[in-house]
Amino acid sequence: MTDSKENQASPADRLVHAYDRMLQRAEHTLDATEARSEHSLTSALQAAREKAVALGELTQEEATKIHEFITRDLHDVGRHLAEEERELADWLRLSLLLIEKTLLHRFRTLAEAAKLELRHLDKARQRVTEWHTGEITTIGTLRCRACGERVHFERTGRIPPCPKCHATVYERVKGK
Repeated sequence: MTDSKENQASPADRLVHAYDRMLQRAEHTLDATEARSEHSLTSALQAAREKAVALGELTQEEATKIHEFITRDLHDVGRHLAEEERELADWLRLSLLLIEKTLLHRFRTLAEAAKLELRHLDKARQRVTEWHTGEITTIGTLRCRACGERVHFERTGRIPPCPKCHATVYERVKGK
């Protein structure tokens, strides 16, 4: 860990911070890439994962899990943007006033790369669209598959059990 606050954070908080740091590193890598391709996002996320391990911020297993969570979330927003051609804010279902400018910019940049990647990868379009308790996700709304209860995320966080029925499987809520 490089930040003293993170050294004091709980293991769950440490992974939440790692999710945001990995997104930020991937964004910087994409910004530095002149010629973007369908593989740019994959490469940028891989480099961010490797850097987190190399710096000792995460174990290989933790970095792989965070990478999977980010990939799942970005593919979901990329698929939504490709299919619906809506603005990112619509996908997030949150007022722009609630969204930090940096996170919105980061997701816009990475979502566009995910959109490009999804156009070229049929397999990625068929990714499972389930979110599970204990995983980490970012801003937006999840709906419990068992009872329909909605859980709103205004920032990156760990997914809790359903507050209504304690089920552990969710789906992303899209549109209004």
